[in-house]
Amino acid sequence: SAKDLLITSQLRSALILNKNIKATNYQIDTYKKKIYLYGIAMTSEEKELVLKEAKEILDVKDVIASIILVDDLRIQKN
Repeated sequence: SAKDLLITSQLRSALILNKNIKATNYQIDTYKKKIYLYGIAMTSEEKELVLKEAKEILDVKDVIASIILVDDLRIQKN
């Protein structure tokens, strides 16, 4: 719907404008006023910022996030 498109656009803009967030690392889908966020955060602080930005958008019912920390992707050496 048009409302979902507006929510996605608002969040995309907020992520781009926030210098502490690497916006290109995130995929945003909105369906029935629920934001689905997928991506890779550089730090846990960045992850929290992304979630905070998403929850601040008007008319959002829920935020479902699947955000992995980049540290979790590194191969562990024993």
